[in-house]
Amino acid sequence: MARSRAVASRLGSYARKTRGGIVAGVDGCLREGVAACRKLSPRAAKKIEAFAAWVRASEARRLGTAALAGALVLAVASGLLHEYWRAAFSSQPPLADGTRHAVREKANQLATAIEARLVANGRLQGDAWTAAQILVALKENNAGYTGRASAKSIGRHFRSIAGPECACWRKLPAGNFPSHVGVTSWTLWGFACYGIPARRGEIEFLLSAQSPEGGWPLFAGAEPKHFASSYATAAAILALHALSVPEKDPARRERIATAVNRGGEWLKSRAVAGRARWADYPDSPEERREYLGLSGFVLFALHRTGTPGLAALDRDWIGQLPDETPALHADQASGRKVWVGKRAYPDDTLYRALPWTIVATMNAYPNASIFGKVRAARWLERALGPGAQVHALIGTEPDAALLAEALFALRSET
Repeated sequence: MARSRAVASRLGSYARKTRGGIVAGVDGCLREGVAACRKLSPRAAKKIEAFAAWVRASEARRLGTAALAGALVLAVASGLLHEYWRAAFSSQPPLADGTRHAVREKANQLATAIEARLVANGRLQGDAWTAAQILVALKENNAGYTGRASAKSIGRHFRSIAGPECACWRKLPAGNFPSHVGVTSWTLWGFACYGIPARRGEIEFLLSAQSPEGGWPLFAGAEPKHFASSYATAAAILALHALSVPEKDPARRERIATAVNRGGEWLKSRAVAGRARWADYPDSPEERREYLGLSGFVLFALHRTGTPGLAALDRDWIGQLPDETPALHADQASGRKVWVGKRAYPDDTLYRALPWTIVATMNAYPNASIFGKVRAARWLERALGPGAQVHALIGTEPDAALLAEALFALRSET
């Protein structure tokens, strides 16, 4: 502790003498690390680099007071005291009032638009996947929402388009589409949001589709060792977690909790080391591809279901945030062929980068270091502030699922 005070004192003295020359460089050093420090003079870089390393090590050892004091000294040197001070004591991103206002306004606009597209003359429209995403988004952080459709009509609509041979849902109800874990999970998550009791067979469908290792395939019946899907597993644990709340049968509640825990641990163990990124099919012997939108969805699912031990993943996520916000329509699909018996089906799940990066960053923020919090808050300001591309979305956007996921992201801030 004495050593930390001495270091802080020396740097404070140095900062007062050289403040004008390091204002721009020190902030880059804090955000980008050693490479940015080298843009400064050798003397400034050496001192700042050593001090930043000490602060990070102090945080890792949980020497909170000393680390905070050091961080504030460094912030004074860069003229950013207020920003780093807010970061040190905030558990949520300290976004500007104008940003929060713009987010609320856009969320209200999107909610009105997608509800009008979902319900016509009191009846639900559209396929199960998109309709379920809209229903979940309308309810997120809006517990008092009732909507135009009653719970009874919601349940009736979805069960009218369920798979005829299973208590599950497909991308489309036609028989040439396979039973879909992702669509079923979103549907049952929607049921839980609106207090619609899930039938025993619907819960059993999800529970029985889980692999011995803990993951879920996207299509029921696919060989789980090679075709366990990060997206399907995240969606399944979200649905089961939500369904566990109203479940009255203690034995089934325990089975659900066990399945969620196993799924969460499976996802944690498949994260790419040091990156908080997930591949679409992490156990596949074929090429594994990482996706930003998929990774954000997975990290959100781990947080929402209460999976323990996420601090390191959260710090990795913040550290790997892209410098630029993803394009609004930068959707990616794996296109992987998934074999169910002797027939292959394409995985055309769209991983939408911008909405789920926003959501995951909100979730990861509390576990970030002071430097990480500042970086995350700045990134979120760029992604959510007035004039950001998410505000260009309008209700006539042809992709209603994109509107739903964007609404979910905006509601995650409020």
